[in-house]
Amino acid sequence: MKKIGKIGLLAVLIWGLWLGAGMETEAEELAGTFTKEGGSHLSKLSDDDYNTTEKLTSKEVLSVSAKEGESISGLYILWDSPVKEWILETAEGEETWGKSGFLHEYVPLSTPQTQVKIRIPQGTMRISEIKVLGEGELPSWVQVWQPPCEKADIMLIPSHADDEILFFGGIMPTYHTGQGAAVQVVYMTEFWTTTPIREHEKLDGLWASGLDIYPVCGNFKDVYSKTLEKAKTQYSEEEMVDYLTEQIRRFKPQVVVTHDFKGEYGHGFHMLTCEATVQAVEAAALQERQPSSAETYGVWDVPKTYIHLYKENAIRLDLRIPMEEFGGMTALEVATEAYKKHVSQQWCWFYVSDDYEYSCADFGLYRTTVGTDTNNSMLDNIITYAEQERIAAEKAEAERMAAQEEARRQAEEEAKRLEEEKRLAEEKAAAKKAEEERLAAEEAARLLAQEEALLKAERNRKMILALCVLAGVLFTVIIIFFLRLRLKRIRNRKRRKGHK
Repeated sequence: MKKIGKIGLLAVLIWGLWLGAGMETEAEELAGTFTKEGGSHLSKLSDDDYNTTEKLTSKEVLSVSAKEGESISGLYILWDSPVKEWILETAEGEETWGKSGFLHEYVPLSTPQTQVKIRIPQGTMRISEIKVLGEGELPSWVQVWQPPCEKADIMLIPSHADDEILFFGGIMPTYHTGQGAAVQVVYMTEFWTTTPIREHEKLDGLWASGLDIYPVCGNFKDVYSKTLEKAKTQYSEEEMVDYLTEQIRRFKPQVVVTHDFKGEYGHGFHMLTCEATVQAVEAAALQERQPSSAETYGVWDVPKTYIHLYKENAIRLDLRIPMEEFGGMTALEVATEAYKKHVSQQWCWFYVSDDYEYSCADFGLYRTTVGTDTNNSMLDNIITYAEQERIAAEKAEAERMAAQEEARRQAEEEAKRLEEEKRLAEEKAAAKKAEEERLAAEEAARLLAQEEALLKAERNRKMILALCVLAGVLFTVIIIFFLRLRLKRIRNRKRRKGHK
């Protein structure tokens, strides 16, 4: 028993080592050193504070170094200004990054490095934080963004950063993470000119909501509007409609979701965003409206448009179902935690809820081209683009298999046809050969008969000739005989006369 126990223990140990070797450990955040050429350590780049930043000009090079004995496998850079292309220098050469414009940008290194350098080709850019990572699986807080989607199943149109969570917060975890729908957030206001930290907070909030599709943003400044009329004096409604029309055509959403007509708690810009959205939904389907974007993207008739808190054709999202994708948290709990990422807005009295007057669960179907809802879901009567692709792929595969089967069948038929043609050709060739042999035999027989006839004729001719010769000889003999006989008679007469 002891021997068996030791063997079993050894087997468990080996299995454990094998299992551990197959599981990648989480990448460790390294204590990197950040210096500019001729400068000192820039501690602000690792202080976890969005409010402290470092400007980098085209004339400066920022070096990121690992401690002795450590290697850099990736950088997680939190920029603090609109991102343009920049250069990463490693021992293997230069790479261009920043092409996607991601404010929070993860940069994996093809091979671990002890030092890398960051350079801006033109102008300036600001950096808030740089996280230096070792080898291993990325921690969940590293945001690896996907570009804005080509086609959106759901387009959320919030006025400001945090509105997408306060009023639409359950949509992203429910439909994007839970059901695999492509959710594209299209913000109206930018914060670079007012409160830049909110540009970071909106990405943190989206990531915490389970969204990995990078948002797009209009260039409308953040100005508080107490009424719709006031908002119309602060913003160009026409520009807002044009912007949203272009985005709808660009992303071709199957579902559009935006603010309450009353602006939730009466925010004028929320009201204007709602009005601009419903106008854009109509405009996006018309060729004559904003022809430049129609030429670029084509027109698009949105199948379904939902308005927050709209009373007609109302649906209420069930945001209290535990979700395996979030470790058992509900969509409401996910949204609640995501809202906390908007640190600068925590002084406000707003909160995430599905049971108060600004519930993030209540919407109304304002416009539809696919029929009304029957299953209390924004995706009722909608086939997601991913599902459409899957169906198309299955159809294509079925068609491919059918074409392959048809090709196989035709090949078999062709083989049979060729085999039959070969058989018939062989039969024909055999018949022809037999006929040729028959004709040859007939010809041979004819020639033989002809030859025999000639031989017979020749024999007959020779016989006749011989008979003629014989007859001639006999005739000659007879003539000679008679002549001799006559001569004899004549001599006998003469002799008789002589005797007389």
